[in-house]
Amino acid sequence: MVDETQVFEWALSVGLQDNEIRRQIDAGLITERDLRESARRAQSDILATARSEQETFEAVNPFAPFVLWAARIAVALVPVVAGLGFVLPFGWWWIVATVVTALVLFFLVAVDLWIPGGKRFLASYPNRARADWMFAMAERGVLPVLRAEVNSVDVTRGTTLPFTDSKGLFGGTPLVAHQRTLAGERLAELVRSVNGGSFALAGPRGVGKTNLLRAFCAGTYAVPDQPEDLTVLASAPVEYVPREFLLHLYAEICRAVIARGNAPHLVKAAKSGLVSIAYVQTRSNEVSGKYGFKGAEISLKRGDSMAGRAPTYPEVVNDFRAFVQALGRVVIAIDEIDRIGAGEQARRFLSELKAIFDIPGCYYLVSVSTEAQHDFELSGMGLRSVFDSSFDEVIRVDYLDFDLARRLLGRLVIGLPEQFAALAYVFSGGLARQLIRAARDVLRHKEGTTLSEVARTLANDELYRVCETTSDALTALDDPEGVTTLLRALMSRPVDLQGVYQGESKAVRELRDLAAARIRFLEVVVEIFTDGLDEVLLDDLDALARARRYVGSNPVTGLALLEEFSAAWTARPAPTRPPR
Repeated sequence: MVDETQVFEWALSVGLQDNEIRRQIDAGLITERDLRESARRAQSDILATARSEQETFEAVNPFAPFVLWAARIAVALVPVVAGLGFVLPFGWWWIVATVVTALVLFFLVAVDLWIPGGKRFLASYPNRARADWMFAMAERGVLPVLRAEVNSVDVTRGTTLPFTDSKGLFGGTPLVAHQRTLAGERLAELVRSVNGGSFALAGPRGVGKTNLLRAFCAGTYAVPDQPEDLTVLASAPVEYVPREFLLHLYAEICRAVIARGNAPHLVKAAKSGLVSIAYVQTRSNEVSGKYGFKGAEISLKRGDSMAGRAPTYPEVVNDFRAFVQALGRVVIAIDEIDRIGAGEQARRFLSELKAIFDIPGCYYLVSVSTEAQHDFELSGMGLRSVFDSSFDEVIRVDYLDFDLARRLLGRLVIGLPEQFAALAYVFSGGLARQLIRAARDVLRHKEGTTLSEVARTLANDELYRVCETTSDALTALDDPEGVTTLLRALMSRPVDLQGVYQGESKAVRELRDLAAARIRFLEVVVEIFTDGLDEVLLDDLDALARARRYVGSNPVTGLALLEEFSAAWTARPAPTRPPR
């Protein structure tokens, strides 16, 4: 039997043979021994990146290859037997071949169509499933750790783009790009220290709440040498119906228990739960008798039927609570409640969901909007709300700072100079998803491209998008004079839009200000990221990224931050080059 430690060692060997890593070892930048030690320190995190492949491997029937080879041999023997039936004078050979053919075809059709999971039963070899597990672990877990270790040894600086292998930026799952944060550590500490509870993850859209929930459910924050929690990740519907969502959640937990399959009585209860979610089973018994001169006759009739009577919401709540409490430790992550916002619909959602929140040993991790966090904080001033009464703690998931952004990119690409990483960071505004997109835009330039050229290209690309999206928005406005004036200015790719239109249309002025703020940001970026940028300071980059976030939502504040940054940068003394 193959255990996860063996698969980890195989995945580590695969990762160390990767061309990207071998180049660093052969160049003498780091030793294979150091990389192995680094990967083994992060073994629990690496194992968590391939849990789904591990479950698939453990679910594969060990006799599947033998059954498949037996079916192949039978199929191969059929034409031989049929040929003997035509050659030899014994007609029964043809009958035997026909019967064998029919049986083999019946077996294949039955397994392929009738038996649940039959295709996997025939097609999944244990060796193939193990290989999928190993390579998934190498790609998602081992390689990011090895890249981060290489980058920690040699911090690259420069204003000319070197050759870098950027495949880590273009593949894998969102878990590859997850960087452990203080919010994740705080959440893991709460789950370890209390016996059940409901915890909210609050923050602006795009900061990584969904990715944090995925990583938590995958076991990234699990403590080594402790039993794994049963985890379920579900998304909240925009059109919310309490009973339907609870039934969906109930079904997802049942499927997770069946997939784990380590407790037969729980698996049996989960299968029964899946049936009871959709149907109510009824049975009927009928006995009849007849007596006459020719004797007696008794008949017994029994029938099962499935009626569609739906259980009431209180019945579903009671069944759900009883089932979950019997499972032990369960983590239920509910994502995208922040799409509902903090209005009446979100409050009604949480009010209905509170009925299942206080189950011992059950942890609810819920992503909510920043408005929900405000309501929770107001409870300290005596202003209670449904958000305050629903959650035990609210944890804020914040934007990335440059240090975290640099470490995240270090897991995906080796040897990216700090100046180019800083350029990608300020364009992202501290959003992890945008950071990866910006890094891809940086690395699509050929080797030897200078920092100023890359900055100008990225700025010109965004200037085009700003002008096009603003033009599209203008076409929907009912102000011919203002629309025409601003459209003409946008067609010339302006440097300053603030003085272009002074009319009375508020909608046109708002679009003008938004475009002007974004264009001013691009100007500042081109001014800062020149070929003479010898060093980058964390405070400067975080301030510029903060301005980036505001120019798209609050242009007045964004422009003020940009002017403050430009004034401070101009007054900043030139850096002295340290002695070599």
